[in-house]
Amino acid sequence: MPRKTHAERREAGKDVLGTLRGGGIDADATAAAMEERLGPLGSFVVDFALGDVWSRTGFSRRDRSLVVISILATLNQLNQLRSHVQGGTHHGLRRTEIEEVFVQLAAYAGFPRAIDAMTTAHEALAELQGVDRLEPSPPAQRKDDEQRSADARAVMARMSENQPPGGVGVDMGSFAGTAGRFAFGEVWARDQLSRRDRSLVVCATLTTQDKPVELRFHLQAALNHGVTPEELEELMVTVIAYAGFPTAVEGLRALREVEGR
Repeated sequence: MPRKTHAERREAGKDVLGTLRGGGIDADATAAAMEERLGPLGSFVVDFALGDVWSRTGFSRRDRSLVVISILATLNQLNQLRSHVQGGTHHGLRRTEIEEVFVQLAAYAGFPRAIDAMTTAHEALAELQGVDRLEPSPPAQRKDDEQRSADARAVMARMSENQPPGGVGVDMGSFAGTAGRFAFGEVWARDQLSRRDRSLVVCATLTTQDKPVELRFHLQAALNHGVTPEELEELMVTVIAYAGFPTAVEGLRALREVEGR
C-alpha cells in the first residue's frame, strides 16, 4: 500500500467518524474533543483505528461494523458497543441483523454476554429512533428435534466441505446431539442473517476468544459460505484495533494454516 502523510490519515479518520455518526457532525471538532479527552490515545483512535484500519477498502463499512459489534459483544465492552450499534445502523445494518449477531454469539460466547449485548443494543437503537422502547422482535420458531436434526445436517453439510478429517476432534458425549441440534439446527439455520455474515460473526468471536482449533474449522466454513481470503484478512486487521495485536496475530496464523492446506 502507498505510504500516507499524517494529514491523509487524519482526513480518512474524520471521514469514518462522520459515517459512524450518521453525518452532520463537525469532524474536526469531534476529533479535537477526542484528543482533549484522551490525549495521545485519542489521536491514535482517529489516525490509526479509524484512519488506518476502518478506511481500508477490503471490507465494506457495513461488514466491518458487523465484525466490530461481534468483537465488542464478545469482550462485553458495552459502552463501546452502544456507539458501534448506532454506527452499524448508519453503515447499513438492519435491526434484525444486529440482533442476530447476539443470537449467534449465544452459542459461541455464551448467553450472559449475548443478553448484555442485546439489552445494550436495544437501548442504543431506541435512542437512535427517539423512542423509550423498541417494539419486541418475534420469538424463535418452535422446532421439534426431528426438524432441528434435519436442519443441522443441512447446515453441517456445507460447513464440512474441504475440511480436514476429524473435524474439531472432540467427543461431547451424551450432550453432542443436543449441542448440534441447537447450534446448527436452530441458530445457524435461521435466515435473519446470511450464512456468510454468520461466519464473519463466528470467526470474529473465536479469534477474540483465542480459540484456534475451532477457528480453523470456521475459517474454512467461512470460505465455503463465500467469504473471501481477503475479507478474512480484513477481519483480522480489524481485530488488531479492537482486541489487540497478539490476538490478531494468532488469528492470522490460523488463517494462513487454512490457506496453506
